[in-house]
Amino acid sequence: MINLKIIQALEPLNIPIYWMNYDGNDEEYIIFQTNSQNDIRFTDDTADAESSDIGLIFWFNTPAGASKIDILKELMKQNNFMKISERDMYDDGYYGRTFNFRYVKNL
Repeated sequence: MINLKIIQALEPLNIPIYWMNYDGNDEEYIIFQTNSQNDIRFTDDTADAESSDIGLIFWFNTPAGASKIDILKELMKQNNFMKISERDMYDDGYYGRTFNFRYVKNL
């Protein structure tokens, strides 16, 4: 469920979005994974919500890629993901911005 929610939230970027792994050569792409998923807010031993922490990396090797970082953050916010942290990365000719987001789903 959470994977589909992430993909749908980021579709407007029109770049490839992959779960866990990518083995291609696109100029821009996103890789994501679930870092933790836990039941929260218990009432009478029954969870009222589920919290999912998401790791997401946006990789790009063109200057235009950097302009999509703010759009990515806004799309996630519009879809009720809370940004926990972000930082820059670089690997093998690609610039990256890694994010940690949290999504809370009421049960």
